[in-house]
Amino acid sequence: MPVLRINLMAAKGILLVPALLLLAACTAGNGEGLDESGQPIPINPPANSDFQEIQDTVFTPICTQCHIGAGAPQGLRLDAANSYAMLVNVASNEVGSLLRVNPGNPDQSYIVQKIQGNADVGGRMPLGQAKLPQDRIDLIRGWIAAGAPAPAAVANNLTVASSIPAAGETAQGTGKLTVIFAGEVDASLVSNTFELRDGLDQPVALAQVIVPAGRPNVVEITTAHPLASGSYQLTVRGQGPVALADTAGHVLDGDADGAAGGDYLMSFDVSAGAPR
Repeated sequence: MPVLRINLMAAKGILLVPALLLLAACTAGNGEGLDESGQPIPINPPANSDFQEIQDTVFTPICTQCHIGAGAPQGLRLDAANSYAMLVNVASNEVGSLLRVNPGNPDQSYIVQKIQGNADVGGRMPLGQAKLPQDRIDLIRGWIAAGAPAPAAVANNLTVASSIPAAGETAQGTGKLTVIFAGEVDASLVSNTFELRDGLDQPVALAQVIVPAGRPNVVEITTAHPLASGSYQLTVRGQGPVALADTAGHVLDGDADGAAGGDYLMSFDVSAGAPR
């Protein structure tokens, strides 16, 4: 009997060794379902990656056929540089009581009503095309229900992602500028770090420079009077006595050289006509 017990234990040990080797291989990152660091690959992507998927599969290939540049309907630009800032916590132009994206509430988000086809105003989007596949609608609804998280930040320095008007663009009768940053702006600094000058290098009076509620990566500039036809240059200070920074204290990399500091300069034109 003792001999039999020893043999059984040895047999168990023989069976256990391959199992341990297999487990070691998995934890080393070679097993199916694990990444190269040996960590499990999530079945569902992180919430902040959902927006990138929406951008890549809906906004860029479908929506930007119309919603891009100065002629974007309702001023809604859905290219990658502008879409998040133009959607989340922004009131709809067509139904001012609704936000385009109401974080946490897909049914009260105007974009959802438009792509589902149950909005009170206008037609279903994309206009004149097939309805979005249900899985894309569900993806957008799910992202909004999760709080509409922003894409993950990719840099430590504060940088300008986009502006409306864009550099070199001609706007029609505007009195409002929007600057979109890759980071959350320190709202206490914006009143002293933005300057607008006309083609004669004369300062243009600004009525308001703010970080709008619920849009921490956006600065909206309202001029004291509608801009006359001509050329203009916007400066955002990234150096000097007061420099713009994000909420973590990272100073603006205005000249995009990869290091904090340097002013951001953006020139645009204004022509006569109704504002867009």
